[in-house]
Amino acid sequence: MKNKENYNYFDEFISLTDYIVESANTLKDIMENFNIEKLDTDIVEVHKLEHEADNIVHKMRNYLIKDFLPPIDREDISLIINKLDNIEDGIDEVLINVKILDITEVKKEVIELIDILVKSCLAVKEMFTNFKDIKNTDLIKEKVIQVNKLEELGDRAYEKLISILYRDEKDPINLVKWTNIYNCLENTMDSCEEISSCIEDVIIKNS
Repeated sequence: MKNKENYNYFDEFISLTDYIVESANTLKDIMENFNIEKLDTDIVEVHKLEHEADNIVHKMRNYLIKDFLPPIDREDISLIINKLDNIEDGIDEVLINVKILDITEVKKEVIELIDILVKSCLAVKEMFTNFKDIKNTDLIKEKVIQVNKLEELGDRAYEKLISILYRDEKDPINLVKWTNIYNCLENTMDSCEEISSCIEDVIIKNS
């Protein structure tokens, strides 16, 4: 574990968002170039990123237990860790669903949702890059607004794609499969919005 003088929660938050962005981009690449023969290998790749992110999460939690005077409220740090972890887990869950639901061909429409998810994850990373300077509230709020706008865009895209799915998909089994995958993506985008709301609350408390 890092020494107190070298340990910086804000740097660790950014490290977590690095893994989140990489995982989102990897998911996009897998789904754009979907190959059922490579799916197990692709899942391992995303699992590795999720595992590395988990290592950071565990170290942060262990350090937080022993930290006498964290830079912001202990409860806020714990909440931020949990919500960032939810984003990473959500990305991982998308591919798990692809596997367990036996998806053999990817609907091209899903890429629209994944594109918005990637942008949302990038915006979350930028938000935390600015969060390091917690007193610079204008820059942080700008990124909070960007994340929220992307979540709204994701909601509209989700509603449209669900409507198309229920209009055009004639196979009831495929209907259930893709509803689950769309829901998983939408929930992960919601997790991005939840972390932005959390950060907004933190800067209000510390301003």
